[in-house]
Amino acid sequence: MIKHTWKEFSETELQHSSIHHLLAIHELHKEQNYARAIDVANHLGLSRGSVSITLKKLRDKGYVLEDSHKILSLSEKGKELVNAVQSKRRVLELFFKDVLGVSAEIAETDACKIEHLLTMETSARILSFAGLYLSDHPNAISFRNHFAGHVHHCDQESSSCDICEHTCYFAGREDLFTP
Repeated sequence: MIKHTWKEFSETELQHSSIHHLLAIHELHKEQNYARAIDVANHLGLSRGSVSITLKKLRDKGYVLEDSHKILSLSEKGKELVNAVQSKRRVLELFFKDVLGVSAEIAETDACKIEHLLTMETSARILSFAGLYLSDHPNAISFRNHFAGHVHHCDQESSSCDICEHTCYFAGREDLFTP
């Protein structure tokens, strides 16, 4: 099963950049109550020609609507996708920042990179874990305190590492594990 998972990445219905076009339309509607192709281009820092090509594909796939005045809006299908992506992004940012303790900037960047690839099931489990981790439950508090002081040390000599199979990617990078 996992052997062919990499193929699923290229078989997703929309590319990462296309999803950002949908997010831009959504954000522009929130900011100025309308979105045109030129607004999307400016918002994303892309050429109008490039945006026009992507918007045509999004219209053809039923994610974007365009009225007679060239005003863009999201279809129900587009709204559902934007909501799912934004929800996953918020969950990931929360997890990275408040559970793992990475900076807000890194949390935002990493969440953006994987938000559209994560399944809803995994996203829900991450949220569930984060909710427990951040709760006032005595076991959660104890775990947080233990985790805050924990520094992982790679044992390069061990052939029985549960994480690495051959060569440790993190060997010599203990600075990454310092809380």
